[in-house]
Amino acid sequence: MSKSGNETLFKDEKKVLMVLQKNARGNIEDIAKKCKLSPQKVSQIIKKLEAEKTIWGYSAISDERNYNLKHYVMFIKRTSIPFDKSAVEFMVTGRLEQLVPNIEFKIENAEYVHGLYDGIVSFWTDNIVSAKKFVSEFNKKYQECVSNVVLLETLIPLRRNGIKNPNMKKDASFL
Repeated sequence: MSKSGNETLFKDEKKVLMVLQKNARGNIEDIAKKCKLSPQKVSQIIKKLEAEKTIWGYSAISDERNYNLKHYVMFIKRTSIPFDKSAVEFMVTGRLEQLVPNIEFKIENAEYVHGLYDGIVSFWTDNIVSAKKFVSEFNKKYQECVSNVVLLETLIPLRRNGIKNPNMKKDASFL
């Protein structure tokens, strides 16, 4: 494929991704209209992006507060001691929830970052006590490799995964 053909394909893929990120439940025809592409082209692009793992999956963005869950963010600062293989395996296989087995607990995002902190974990749980229990268990498990952990509670979500909070007018009264 020519360079301009690759650039066009890349632009088309980006258009499709932008529309899917706003509403992954849209049907192919609606997505095609918004992208000014044919439904067949959109379908091919989506299949390609899924096969390449550019699209990891689809999820519903909900207000977990309706289910009596609160949102927390944990910032992690590492020491110079590297994590051992088993610690890395535990984290990358999505088993952090196992640190608090008897608590309603759901990891939203876990990321390795560059900056003041080295890692960010955002999660949902029922209360601050449960959140602090998770932080405590995390600190115990990785005490040699972690120098500092900061826990924040989200009070009002303004956006989640790029989606604006539909209850913002009601929630904004607290700002």
